[in-house]
Amino acid sequence: MSRRISSSPLPSSPPLAVQVISLGCAKNLVDAEVMCGCLATHGICLTTDPDAADFTLINTCGFIQSARDEAEAAIRDAIRWKKDGRRKALMRRIIVGGCLAQRSAPEYAVRFPEVDCFIGIDAAPQVHEIILRLASQPPSGTPEILVAGQEPAWLYDEKTPRIQVTPPSYAYIKIAEGCNHRCSFCAIPGIRGNLRSRAPESVLAECRQLLANGVRELDLIAQDTTAYGFDLQPRQTLAGLLRQIEELPGDFWVRILYTHPLHLTPDFLALLGNGRHLVPYLDVPLQHIADPILKSMRRGMTTAATRELMTGIRERYPGMVIRTTFMTGYPGETDAAFQTLLAFVQEMKFDRLGVFAYSPEPGTPAAQIREGLVPAEVAESRRRQLLELQRGISRQNNRALVGKSMSVLVEKRLRKGLWSARGIADAPEVDPTVFIHVDHDRLLKPNCFVTAQITQAGEYDLKARLPQPTPPP
Repeated sequence: MSRRISSSPLPSSPPLAVQVISLGCAKNLVDAEVMCGCLATHGICLTTDPDAADFTLINTCGFIQSARDEAEAAIRDAIRWKKDGRRKALMRRIIVGGCLAQRSAPEYAVRFPEVDCFIGIDAAPQVHEIILRLASQPPSGTPEILVAGQEPAWLYDEKTPRIQVTPPSYAYIKIAEGCNHRCSFCAIPGIRGNLRSRAPESVLAECRQLLANGVRELDLIAQDTTAYGFDLQPRQTLAGLLRQIEELPGDFWVRILYTHPLHLTPDFLALLGNGRHLVPYLDVPLQHIADPILKSMRRGMTTAATRELMTGIRERYPGMVIRTTFMTGYPGETDAAFQTLLAFVQEMKFDRLGVFAYSPEPGTPAAQIREGLVPAEVAESRRRQLLELQRGISRQNNRALVGKSMSVLVEKRLRKGLWSARGIADAPEVDPTVFIHVDHDRLLKPNCFVTAQITQAGEYDLKARLPQPTPPP
C-alpha cells in the first residue's frame, strides 16, 4: 500500500520540500511518520505536490516479491520525476529507505544509480540531517549507501517527533521492533533485527498523547505483539501492558494486531475477550494447518495444538472476531495438505482471512529447499480457491448480522447521506467497511461512536442505518 504524506508548510515557507511515499505495512508507516516528524521539526516542508518537492523519500517494504515489485515501481516513478526536473533545471534528489534498502542497498544501488542515497532503518531519526547535507552539496553521481553493517537497533519512543498521517480516528503504536522467532520463510528478523520492546511507561505516555489529540482507536503493532516484553528486565508481558492501558480514562478502542499463536496465553485471551477498551478482535496468522508444513515453517505449532487453540477460543469467547492469514504453495505442500487446509477453513469459518502465495525469500531457510517445490501458478490457484471459500463464509457471517445493532466508529462523510464507519470486526485498511445511510448528515460527525443497525450484507461490506428512536409508551 502506497501513501503520500504531507503536512502544512511552516509559516516561513522553508526552502526545502520533501514528498514522502510510504509503502507496505502499518509498522513501516510508523517509521515514515517518525521521519516526517523529524523533517518538520527541523524546518523542512512536507508536500504531496511532486512539482513542489526537492526530494522524494521512499520508505520501502521488502517482505515479499510483490512488495519489492511495488518498491521498484515507486523508484522508477521517482527517477522519471528527477529527470523531468533536470529538463526544468531543477536539482531533485531521491532517497530510498525502509526494508528494501536495509536488506539490499548495494544491489539496488547498481540497479538504480539515479538514486542519490539509500538509508537503513537506524537512519530514520537522522533523515533531516541527511537531506540537509545532500542539499548543500552537488550530486556525486553515485548512490550513497548509509546502511549500518550490524543489525538495526533503533526504536522510537514517546519523545520522538512524529506526525500522525492516519485519519484522526485511529493511530498505530509500535510497542516493539524486530523478532526472535525465526520462521523459515520470513526475512523480517534478518532485516529488522532481534526483538526490542519499548518500556511500558513509554507506550502508556504515547497512548495518553494520542487520546488527548482526539484519537478514538489505538492499534498496537509489532512484528509479534504477543512477544512484547520478553526482552525487558524485569520481563514484561503484553497482558501486563494491556491492563495498564485498560485503566486509562475515556471512550476509546484498543486493537491488537500481529499476534503469534505460540504466544497466545490464557491471561491475554481473557483480557481480549472481556476488556473495557480492548475490542475482542484476534489477529493471529496461522500460516497453515498441515503438520509437515508447520514443522518445515518452524512455526512451533502442530496441527493438534492449532486446532485445540482455535476451538478453545471459539468455545470460551464466542463473540471473538478472528482474523488469520494462510500461505499457499510453501515447498512440500501437496494436494492432500492443501485439502486439509481447505477443510480447516471451512470448519473454523474465520471472520476475516487473508492469503499469500509463497514467495521464496533470499537468505531464508525455506529458500534453500529443493524438493517438493510448488509451481507459482499452482500456489496462486490455491490462493484463489481459499479466497473463494472465504467469500462464501464471509457472506454467510454477514447475513447473520442483518437486523442487529452494533457499535461503530464513524470515520468520514463519503457523500450526502452516506458515511463510512468500522465495527469491532474491522481493523483499519485491511477489513471491510460499514456504510451508514442517514436522512440528515447533521445526525453524524466524524470520529465518534454510534450505534448502527445493519440493513444489508454483502460479501464483505455492510450497510446500516441509525436505529429509529423508540416511541414513548
